[in-house]
Amino acid sequence: MAIKSATIHKLLEKYHEISVLNHINATLNWDLNVNLPSKAGKGRSEQIGYITTLITEKWHDPEFRKIVEDAQSEKNLTDEEKAIVRNITYATKYYYSVPKELIIKKEKVTSEAFPVWNQAREENDFKKFLPYLTEIFDITRQTAEYLKYKTNPYDALLDQYEPELTAAECQQLFDGLKKELVPLIKNITHSKKYTDNIAFINGTQHYLQEDQKKIFDYIVHKMGYDFTSGRIDTSPHPFTTTLGPHDVRLTTSYNLKDFRESFTATMHEAGHGLYEQRINPKHAHTPLEGGVSLGIHESLSRFWENMIGKNPHFIRSVAPLFQTLYSQQVGLISVETLIHAFNMVKPNLIRIHADEVSYSLHIILRFEMENELINNKLQVKDAPEAWREKAKKYLSIVPETDKEGILQDVHWTYGAIGYFPSYAMGNIYGAQFLNKMKQDIDIDETLSRGNLIPVKDWLDDRIHTHGSLYFPKELLMKVTGEKLNSKHFINYLTKKYTKIYDL
Repeated sequence: MAIKSATIHKLLEKYHEISVLNHINATLNWDLNVNLPSKAGKGRSEQIGYITTLITEKWHDPEFRKIVEDAQSEKNLTDEEKAIVRNITYATKYYYSVPKELIIKKEKVTSEAFPVWNQAREENDFKKFLPYLTEIFDITRQTAEYLKYKTNPYDALLDQYEPELTAAECQQLFDGLKKELVPLIKNITHSKKYTDNIAFINGTQHYLQEDQKKIFDYIVHKMGYDFTSGRIDTSPHPFTTTLGPHDVRLTTSYNLKDFRESFTATMHEAGHGLYEQRINPKHAHTPLEGGVSLGIHESLSRFWENMIGKNPHFIRSVAPLFQTLYSQQVGLISVETLIHAFNMVKPNLIRIHADEVSYSLHIILRFEMENELINNKLQVKDAPEAWREKAKKYLSIVPETDKEGILQDVHWTYGAIGYFPSYAMGNIYGAQFLNKMKQDIDIDETLSRGNLIPVKDWLDDRIHTHGSLYFPKELLMKVTGEKLNSKHFINYLTKKYTKIYDL
């Protein structure tokens, strides 16, 4: 990276320490999710709280703050230097606005909350988790007030995950999606070719974890994921995290009754992992490291999970693998049946297992819940019932347990309120990227040969390598030549499922 400004040089030297501490914190959180004994939560909370204190103190160091101010007034900076200053300024909205005591308190509470949430989910006991979730939302409301906003405190939280995104913009986009998705789901489920009764996923079959892992490792390798710079482990909720410039970890979970869920979840996380692994190494330990936003990150993960992983041409290419390893379960199943199984549209209570047509409705439910909770239009104690009502409204099904409802996601446990809309934004971004990619690559022909490298290379050149160099709207314009356009997502779904189900 060509840095000409002496001030930016000083800034990067100071930021390097923050980056290293962030990676240490990520390591502690990775272990919290993957390996931590059930009684070790309090000790880990203290460790994470201590590292968070150090990070916060680094941001508040008078010398560092002075360098930031000097950098903000610098003239004649290069594009990379301008992006560095922009990203630092964006980050300071949190660290210089929110009291460090509140930042540290959040880290301690959320790290203590994780094992409680995990136990509450397994025991279907929301009341056990209620005190923690109540405190997390209290902390988050306070955080929003410190961050400032024009009309809606939820805007301040959305902006932390997707720069410049507002609740009003989400509402407009989501209202448009609801208008198109609800009738599309109805058309699919009422089509002559529709069935949700497929023998090998009716809950009576068993898919060994070791067999699933063989397939995951093979597919993720074909995607281009570098196992010398990462690994795949198991956690209650799949996630991806970066522990260093050459250490990008994935986790997955295994459904021993339905290999499709684990297969697509792993491709989803590998999409996150590829983004982090393929960022220009010169950006390491600078404000340009890491993906630029959760929306762009989710666009890539959901792109791989759905637009590639469930593409009928790709399913045909990997069908022999399924039929060999799962010979007793699917050995005699036709490829067309496999395609329908992976692209079955059936409203599901669990978000991560939802089909790609109804998935955005899950996000709309969570968006509305968060907006109401942050604005005190809904109390945390009443949230489980509100969740059930919205599930009935949007998905036409009602969770019988809180494990299938409000306790299913880990995001609120982390205090990641404002994160969920990025998944729906990711669907929209991803379809727009796909529309452009198809102009450069014959996707169907490439996938029919099981060749995923041209797809990865296209993403490397246009998205991955940039890291956080461009903010989402600028990146989208550079890659596709147009502003955000949700019609590409609706067109993608309509065309794909019209062909599969003869609509």
